[in-house]
Amino acid sequence: MKQAIEQTLKESIARQKMLAVEDISLDSSLEELEISSLDAISLVFDIEDQYGVEVPNDELKKLRTVGDIVDGVHQLLGART
Repeated sequence: MKQAIEQTLKESIARQKMLAVEDISLDSSLEELEISSLDAISLVFDIEDQYGVEVPNDELKKLRTVGDIVDGVHQLLGART
């Protein structure tokens, strides 16, 4: 499941920022990908819709890397079951 979340997120970032998916890693910081806070919110909303989870607003401020988002969504999905 974690790999599916990662792939979905990378594809969303690639589409939004006109990048190659291969150029995005879990260690890529949102800053180096030039993802603004508004971009990040949009990406998280896409993930929330696709996976049926809700990322708490206070958690959004802690997201620094692609991996942070993937881990956060994965934890939320695990907490649901």
